Amino acid sequence: MIDVQHVRKVFQTPDGEVVALNDISLTIPTGAMVALMGPSGSGKTTLLNIIGAMDVPTSGTVTLDAVRVDTMHADERAVFRKRIGFVFQRFALIATASAYENMEFALRIAGVDRAQWHTRILRALDILDMNDHAHHRPAELSGGQQQRIAVARAMCIEPSILIVDEPTANLDSQRGAAVLSLFRNYAANGTTIVMSTHDPTSEKYATSICRLRAGAIEAYTTAPSVNR
Repeated sequence: MIDVQHVRKVFQTPDGEVVALNDISLTIPTGAMVALMGPSGSGKTTLLNIIGAMDVPTSGTVTLDAVRVDTMHADERAVFRKRIGFVFQRFALIATASAYENMEFALRIAGVDRAQWHTRILRALDILDMNDHAHHRPAELSGGQQQRIAVARAMCIEPSILIVDEPTANLDSQRGAAVLSLFRNYAANGTTIVMSTHDPTSEKYATSICRLRAGAIEAYTTAPSVNR
């Protein structure tokens, strides 16, 4: 479960304070797939970073899997993040490593037993239809292929929480729907997924929609899912 209560995030700039999040409270149950939606600058990425323990709020509490993370030191949060999967909008793949090696690195950081690596990697590549590109480096892949490798890398560690930033931004509509369907299947098996998106197709796959505007929750609603 993810529990965010009265979270406020303020950034200091040369021109003064910028309030990125203002009194955000939401509870996301285990196995939910929540889409954060709203215009650019509404606070989606900031909220993702805080839920993913990459940043801390100025005030408020953040509890992930019954653990308070907002009070942790940076090194403690780094250890905790090993149980979280991330899919970044800019992929964050290691340029000099193949797709397979990128996934090996993720498994090593997550502390997964080396004996499981090969099986997990092949399974994730097969699900994402990327078997033929296992030994290609990022520069040898299209944007959509890099996106699918980033998804495979996140899923092969079998995280309890998955944080996703714009998962369909570099995919055509068919592959985008396939990735969203994959996420929904993972959610149905107990992975809690929080994603930021501008893609209205996401509404059909998410269990809930959290609409943000100017750093505040405008609406939090149950979504009509195609998989129900």
